[in-house]
This record gives sequence, structure tokens and C-alpha cells, in this order.
Amino acid sequence: MFKFIQSFLGHSRSAMSTNNVLHRVKVVNLPTRESAAIKKFFQAHEITKFKKAPQWNYAYLTFASEEEATAAMRKLNGQLLKKYTIGTEYSQIKEDEFRNRFQARAKAVADSASDSSSVSSVEEQDNRTPAERLLDQVTPLHALKYEDQLQKKHKQGIRHIRNLRKKLAKLPGLTDEGKNQLTWVFEDRKEDEPPCTIEDAIGSPEIYGYRTKCEFSIGKDLNGDPSVGFLLGSYRDGVTTVIEPSATVHVPDTAKAIAASMEAYVKQSAFPVYDRVARTGVWRTLMVKAQHTGEVMMVIQMRTLDLTPQQVEQEKQRLVAYWQARHKVTTLLLQQWNGDSNGMTERGDTQVLIGTGYVHEKLLGYKFRISSSAFFQVNTAATEKMYQKCAEWCNFEASQKATTLLDLCCGCGSIGITVAKNVDRVIGIEMISDAIDDARYNAQLNHVTNVQYYANKVEEKIDIVSNERNEDVVAVLDPPRSGVHNSVIMAVRGSPQIQKVIYISCDAKQAMQNFIALCRPTSNRYQGIPFKPKRAITIDLFPHTDHAELMIEFERIQ
Repeated sequence: MFKFIQSFLGHSRSAMSTNNVLHRVKVVNLPTRESAAIKKFFQAHEITKFKKAPQWNYAYLTFASEEEATAAMRKLNGQLLKKYTIGTEYSQIKEDEFRNRFQARAKAVADSASDSSSVSSVEEQDNRTPAERLLDQVTPLHALKYEDQLQKKHKQGIRHIRNLRKKLAKLPGLTDEGKNQLTWVFEDRKEDEPPCTIEDAIGSPEIYGYRTKCEFSIGKDLNGDPSVGFLLGSYRDGVTTVIEPSATVHVPDTAKAIAASMEAYVKQSAFPVYDRVARTGVWRTLMVKAQHTGEVMMVIQMRTLDLTPQQVEQEKQRLVAYWQARHKVTTLLLQQWNGDSNGMTERGDTQVLIGTGYVHEKLLGYKFRISSSAFFQVNTAATEKMYQKCAEWCNFEASQKATTLLDLCCGCGSIGITVAKNVDRVIGIEMISDAIDDARYNAQLNHVTNVQYYANKVEEKIDIVSNERNEDVVAVLDPPRSGVHNSVIMAVRGSPQIQKVIYISCDAKQAMQNFIALCRPTSNRYQGIPFKPKRAITIDLFPHTDHAELMIEFERIQ
């Protein structure tokens, strides 16, 4: 069957090459209702996005290319999930046709939002105003007292730690030797007792208007007028309505004012806003970085496919004149992006129109240069609390050896630079070369000289500490939401000099496979003595939302 699908892919390439198509894989013979097991199964095969209703015995995966679909099918065909043997089926669908399926739902949602007397076919009667619906969507905890929000997130952190223990206890094929390495998992405890110390959650010093970075969609509101703000729902469900952000509680006033001015600009523009369904129009996205230093960056994204070079140049001049007259903008950039994906992208052509293309932020007395594409935590005051706690847990002062902080996924260097004064050296590793350029610049800016930065994969550069013997090495991992590739965890485990790992996760559910990989017993694949959690703490960088950072200190089993 798989050879037939490969043949079909080859023959269909010429027939559909002129159309935008999605490549779908239907994964069949799945158990129903087993949501957690199915998610774990897909994650184990490096698949993080899938669509499955609880009652379905199948799921859908969607890919942008035939190669990606074929690779997924190779991974999944014939795999066992519980007692089920997994199969796959391939299909192609025109992207426009796929998106059009959601338009009826989108219209019903919009009608419900604008007419509280109507009862939508897709949801119960909703008497909230569109602004109230947006507020509930982007900050679902805003109605709770902040103390209650923090307690809710603290309990969620405890649940993640308990789940780690449960998942390790249920690992298939555990030998007696493996269980000996997991004695902390099988110790007699109360069912709700976590297997490590849980410190009190740290709240955000600022709970309103705390986001230093905001990315706004440019589209149309419920009346069909140009709007700059947030989507009133999920685009995956066909929702394209954009509501302005004035009622939100996490967006700062500066960003709100800039969004309002941008809305006024596009309303008087000769060019239309971008239509996500038809993929036509010009104005797409606005990103604002409003730092505590008072510096402000704007990045305006345009689709310029239908414009002449002369029209683009004239529009640049209009934008410069408009923003210089209205807001104290430190730097303004224009990104031209004609691709299908929405939101800011490193694949776009980005040009500086005003200023240097950078803004600066201060963090624990250090100054950091931030580019348009650089990752930097969006809640500065709470980030300071988190980094202080991270430095405390590193506990370098107690070491009798030379000390090294191994800053993995180091980004622009903020963790390593703020801790550098407490250690003999900092080694930062990051795959994105632009981020390493930022990190090196920031080290020079702050006169920090005991740092080394490498633009490499972690597993290819971690041997820097492998040959050191009289050295105390602590690894700090602050990865993206989805965690790190398993090869990173295996490289950390395989480096005996690393006796402590501090893992900072903004989505512990997605990072759970990393936690398990750090702690599971030694095997041919997972070399090195495993780690175990010593303590954990929740740090709230995102008040009024469901999200928080979970920081866990893992130590080698002795």
C-alpha cells in the first residue's frame, strides 16, 4: 500500500503543481477517547499538531509538502498503540477548498458576536459584546483575583510534577535495574504528594499592560471595516474577524495607541487590508515592542506581490512621514512577505525605515539590544524574578571547583550575562546565528568578558565541557514552547560533567517528553546516569492567561 501511495504522489505532482494544495495524512485504527495516550504517541514520533475528536478512531495530519507527508507515514505505518496497529491514508486537497469548509462557521460566529439575540448553530447564545469575547479569549483568567490566578497556576505546576512521576512509573519494559534508578518514583507517598520540593509560586510584579511585545493582525472587523488587533477566534476554525485591543488588560497603552494609529492609517490607505482566505490585499501584520526603557520598535508587514517597486517606495515614504509626526517611535521596519503563512516571519524581506532596527531593554542592571526577530521575555519585571531564582538555584557560591554555566538555547544571552559575575565562565549555545550575534554584542555592551557563544546544535558543541574534570557545570535550558529535540537531552545525559540541569518551561505539557527523557533509566539510547527532580517552582510571566513558566531543578541520581 505504501508503494502505491508513493506512486500516487509522484503521478499527482504534475497534475496539481499549479495549485496550492495541502497534503493530508489520515491516521487510522486509533483508540477512541484515549487523548493523552494518542498525544504522547504522536509526540514520540515528533508530531505535535493533529486533529482528532474524542469519538473518532482516526486523526488528521496536515503538511505543506509531499515529502513531509511521506516521512510521517513512514514513521507511523505499522506502529503499535496499546493493542492497535496504526495505518495511514494519503490525500490531497486544494487549500482554498479546505479553508472554505470553515467559512459557514466563521459567519455564524461573527453573527453571534454582533447579534446577541440570535442563536448560532455552532455555539449557544452569547450575550457578550465582541470586546468582552476578545477579553475572555486572550486573557481567560482576567475575572479572577490575581491571588486566585497564581494559586491556580501553582496547583497546575504540582500536577505536572506528579504526572512526570506517574509517566515514569508506567514506562514499558522497566527492568529491575531500571527500577533501582527510579527508586524516587516508587517510594511510598500519598497519591497527591509530589516527588520533590515545590516552592511557593512567584507572582508578576506587574499584572496589567505588562507585555513588551505584541503582534497584531490587520483585517476587518464585524462591520467589514479595516481593523488592527486580535482575531476573534481561531483562524483554523475559519475565523478572520479582527477586534481592536483597547479592552484588553495585558497590552500596554503604548501598543494600544500605536495599533489605533495603524488602523487609522490603513483606513485612509489606497491599498486594502489582507484577506487571509483569498490571499489578496496588502496590509497584514503589525508588531510592537514597547520596552521599559521607553524605546519602541514597530514592524509593519505588507504583501507587495501586486504592487510595483515605485508604489512600494512611495508607501515607505508615506509610512516614515506618518509615524514621525505621530508617535515617538525609536525604530520602524517594513517587512515584505508574499507567502501564505500568517504573522511575522524570518523569511520575509525586512528593511529599516527609521532608526537602527534595534531597541534596548534593561534587566537586572544589564542592558540588552533586541532585534526584530530576537526572542526576549515579554514581561521584564517577572523575568527579573525568574532569573534571580535561577541564579539562586545554580548555587555557584557553594562550589569548591571552577564553575561553568552552560546556557543552552541561549538566545540573545540574557540568562548567561546576568549570571556571569557569579561563575568562572559562561558557554552559550544556540542554533540561530543572528541570536548569537546579539548575544556577543550584548556581552560587549555590558563589559562581560567571561562568556563564549557558539552558533551550533547543542549536541554538536556540548563536548566543550566533556573533557573538563575539575569543573562544576550547571546546564540551563530555556527552550521554545515545544521543548528541545530529543538529541539535546541525550547529549546532556551523556555529559557526566553536567550534574545539574535547570529547565525553564513555558509549556510543561509539551516539554513533558523532555522531562521523561532526562529521568528515564539508562539504556542503549539514553546513555548516562539519569536525573531526578529536586525542586520546582511556578513563575507567572503571563497574568490573566492560562500560561506560566515552570522551572525545575534536575540533579543526577547518586
